[in-house]
Formats: sequence, C-alpha cells, structure tokens
Amino acid sequence: MPSFARQSGRFSCYLFGLGLLACQGESATQPSTVEAQAQSAAAKPGTPAQNLVSSYVTLQAKLAKDDASGAKSAFSNVQTAAKAPGLAIDPALQKRIEGAAGQGATASNIAGARQAFASLSDAMLSLFKGADNPLKDPLTVASCPMALDNKGAKWLQLGDKIQNPYFGSEMLTCGTVEGSVKPGQKL
Repeated sequence: MPSFARQSGRFSCYLFGLGLLACQGESATQPSTVEAQAQSAAAKPGTPAQNLVSSYVTLQAKLAKDDASGAKSAFSNVQTAAKAPGLAIDPALQKRIEGAAGQGATASNIAGARQAFASLSDAMLSLFKGADNPLKDPLTVASCPMALDNKGAKWLQLGDKIQNPYFGSEMLTCGTVEGSVKPGQKL
C-alpha cells in the first residue's frame, strides 16, 4: 500500500468522487463477534440455501481476517454447498458460484483468493435479486471503492460494522454499507 495512506499506524481510505467516507482501519487480530456468528451459522446444518449463504459469510470473515488457509477451506465449503441437491437456483448462476469458489479454493495466494471472492460476491448478489435471504440474520451489502485496483467491489456480510474482505487488516473498516437483505426478503 502506498506510504501516503499510512497515518499513525492506522490506515485511511479515500473515496473518489463525492468524498462520502473516511474510514479508519483497526487490528484484524481483535476477536470478531461477526466472525463468530458466521462460523456458528456455518456449523449448523440447514437447508441447502442456508448452507450456501453461511459458507459464503464464513469466507468473507476469513478474508477480512487475512486467514488464507481458512479462506481456502471456506471456498471449498461454498463450492460443496453450491453443488448440493435441493439448491433451487438458476443453473447458470449455480455454475458462476461453483466456478468462482473453485478458483478461490485453488488460489496460490490471498490476492488471488480476493479476486475470486469478487466474482463470487457478484454471483451471490445476483442470487439475492431473485431469492430470499434464508438466514435468520440480515445480510449487509457493503462496498469498497478501492478494492480491485480502485475498480471497487461489493460483498455481503453479517452485521453493519464494515469488515473489508478485500484489504483485511490493511484497511479493515474501509467501505460503506449500501443496504441489507432482511431474513426472508430479496435484495
């Protein structure tokens, strides 16, 4: 990251255009209740749709914590959940989810995993345009304008406190909340 973005051991992110947000990074080593929620949700078997979404939010939390090996495992879980019998989603969308999860599971580094996560997130956001949130918790739609070499990227997470999967500890809280998907509702 360029040195101009470091200030007193904290990181700042800069929005382009309207300058709507300045966010401060924080340590990725602090315990996260959101990560605990994601892991708890993933540990409980549910419907095929619940398992898919729980696996995805666990993955998001692993990337936000810079946990490359945990992310590999979570990508594999997403891929398995996407292949589950009874997952009633559009076959083309299912292939996009499986493909992105497969790329992440075989990524050689966390940068590659984060690139695959962007494709997976796009597919998951498409999923929620036509499908209800199967979890008992709302999903937050968040975005970071600096992700992917300043192209910007979105993701879904549990909780409203930004946990940026594209930068992890570098800029953990960089991003904005764009909305939510309440339980039983579509995006």
